[in-house]
Amino acid sequence: MPASPGEALDLGPLHIQLYGVFVLLGFFVWVVITARLWQRGGGDGIEAAWACLLAAPVAFVGARLYHVVTDYGVYSSNPTGIFDVAHGGLSIFGAVAGGVLALVFYANVRGWPIATFLDCAIVGIPLAQAIGRWGNYFNQELFGWPTSLPWGLHVDEAFRPYGYATYEQFHPAFLYESLLNVGIFLALGFLWRPLHERFRPGCIVGAYLVLYGAVRVLMELVRIDPSNMVGPFRLNLIVAVLLLLTGVLVLLMSDRRRPQRL
Repeated sequence: MPASPGEALDLGPLHIQLYGVFVLLGFFVWVVITARLWQRGGGDGIEAAWACLLAAPVAFVGARLYHVVTDYGVYSSNPTGIFDVAHGGLSIFGAVAGGVLALVFYANVRGWPIATFLDCAIVGIPLAQAIGRWGNYFNQELFGWPTSLPWGLHVDEAFRPYGYATYEQFHPAFLYESLLNVGIFLALGFLWRPLHERFRPGCIVGAYLVLYGAVRVLMELVRIDPSNMVGPFRLNLIVAVLLLLTGVLVLLMSDRRRPQRL
C-alpha cells in the first residue's frame, strides 16, 4: 500500500486539507442516515437533521478537548497548537460523548423519546468513522507494527515513530478500523429488528458501544503511535474497555425481561 500522496489538495488558490474533507464527508453521511431512520419511524427527518447539525459544534469541541487533555504534554509548551486541527487530533471518544450529550438535550427539549432517537442517531456513526479514518491515511498516521505482508502501508521516514526509522512498511491500522467500522454499521442494521424485539430502546446504542469498544481494543493492541500510558496500558485501551463494559451494562439494563422500576 503506497504512502499518502500528500495531506492537502491544491486547486488554484484553494488549499484543501484532505483530513477535513473526509471528516466532513463522514459527518454528512451520518446526518443523512439519522434523518432517514428517524423519518422511517414516523418522525420529521428535517428536524432530525437539524438536531445533528446543532450537535456538530459540541461534538467537535468534545473531540478536540479529549485529544488535548490526553495529550496535554504536546500542547503545554505550544498552547496555540490546541486550535490547529488541520493535521488531525480529533478523538472519536470525545466526539461521541459531546454529540450524545447535545442530542439528549435537543431531544429532551423537543419532547422526543430520547433512547429511540439515540438509537437512530448511533447507526450511522460507525460508517461516518469508516469514512473519516481515511483522513488519517493522507496525514500518514494511525498505523501499527512493522510488517512484510502484501498490504503493508509504506510510511515516509519523517512520519515513522521513534525507534522505527529503519522500517518502511507498517500495518495500516486506519484501514483495519475503517473496514471493521463498516462491519459494525452493517451489523447494527441487520440486528435492528431482533435487538428491539429483545431489548427496550437504547439497545442499539449499547450494541454500538460493545462492538466499537471491542474494535478499539484490537486497534490499540496494533497501534504504535505515542500514547499516554496508565501503567503498562495505553490510555485509549482502558477507555475502549470501559466503553465495551458500558455497552454491556446498557444492554443488561434495557433487557425486556428485566422489570422496570419507577
